[in-house]
Amino acid sequence: MAWAGHAWALPLVGQDGGIAQPVLRVALRPEVQVDRADVRLGDIALLSSPDIDTLRRAMAVPLGQAPRLGEPVALEGARLRGWLRSRMGLRDEQIQWEGVESTSVRAAMREIAGETVAAQAREALKSHLEAIARQKGLVQPRIELQAVGVPPMLQVPAAGIQLRIRPLEALVPGPRMLVWVDVFAGERHVRAIPVRFEMSLFAMAAVAREELAAGSEVPEENVAWREVDLARLPAAAVPAAWGTQMDAGAPLHVRKRMAAGEVLTADRVGPALAVARGQWVRVTATSGGLSLESRAQSLQDGQIGQTVRVRPQNAAEPLMAKIIAPGQLELQP
Repeated sequence: MAWAGHAWALPLVGQDGGIAQPVLRVALRPEVQVDRADVRLGDIALLSSPDIDTLRRAMAVPLGQAPRLGEPVALEGARLRGWLRSRMGLRDEQIQWEGVESTSVRAAMREIAGETVAAQAREALKSHLEAIARQKGLVQPRIELQAVGVPPMLQVPAAGIQLRIRPLEALVPGPRMLVWVDVFAGERHVRAIPVRFEMSLFAMAAVAREELAAGSEVPEENVAWREVDLARLPAAAVPAAWGTQMDAGAPLHVRKRMAAGEVLTADRVGPALAVARGQWVRVTATSGGLSLESRAQSLQDGQIGQTVRVRPQNAAEPLMAKIIAPGQLELQP
């Protein structure tokens, strides 16, 4: 933007040679600071008119977007005069120009404390984690968040400032989490601010009272409920739904050896497998009214109803078979 004006106050001469009264007087200011996303004539000039409607229209004449913070723009009157005539429909003799020949326009500034940014990020992250806790059915969840450093004081345009949290849907809970906060002035993106947190997600979980050997059944008396920081568990280690498994009459079995005090997680305990990887099983193949049975080695763990890969005895390529009973599978077409 480089518009300008004349700095005179001359008498106006009408078409008949007489002195004409101006419809609009415009006095540009030397410097202005705007706290809006857009700049209007009323922001940069003192206006007067005997007609209130003309005055209102002149004050609302748009001049463009506000300059960026720290980047002042000079509005020069020569172009401003032509722009005003085209927008208002006035002739030269109907406008009287006064004041300076150009105006320096700056964006007004405001400061935002880093604590404000961190607090907004914290509330958004806390709500996100609470939703995950409800979805997973965690027992008595408790979330602790500690910002790792606070963003410095921000200098931003004063016009329509907004702080927007980037979507958190894909953010997986972990001991260290990052939230991005975008700063907007109106619809203009000003900057992006990273806010880091140390996170703890406590909930009641089943733990082993004593050491449990692989392959053994988990006795109910060897299970205790304790508050555990689930954020410190491996990402794949989901706490086992002990109560649900017991209520369903399916006792849990240990898949990997567990030390005393370890959390019973779904990768270490679960219902007894109908088929284990490496186990020799019976595979039935039906063709018409003929049923053939052979031995095969399972290449995957599985439960009844699941389909796993098996390698028949003396065969080079694996086949897919459905588990219909412990150690019993049915070849799939």
